[in-house]
Amino acid sequence: MKPLTVEEAEAKKALLAKGYFFISLVAFTSVLYQVKKGRLDWVASEGLAPDDESKLSPAFQYARMLGVDKATVIRIKGVDVLGSKNYDKESFDATQHVLEEENASIDPERKFLQM
Repeated sequence: MKPLTVEEAEAKKALLAKGYFFISLVAFTSVLYQVKKGRLDWVASEGLAPDDESKLSPAFQYARMLGVDKATVIRIKGVDVLGSKNYDKESFDATQHVLEEENASIDPERKFLQM
């Protein structure tokens, strides 16, 4: 095998750099397009996540994802503690939890709920 000359190596390096730049530009513009269309959570936008799962608060989603048996979820806004709930893996019902959160007046903004 014949070694590359300096000119050939620089040409290949420039070609690879341009290819990498093009691929990263396409990836970045696709992310911007998804943000513009409002599809940040692609699992929910494609309909792959159940409605109950997407309406859960992030703390309960993480507890379910990590397989935590028991946990206490504390809701904090600023420096105020708004409330706390206990999570038990065996007795947790997602639909009941979503109904309680939608009807609760503790946090009127309820930004984590995707209506």
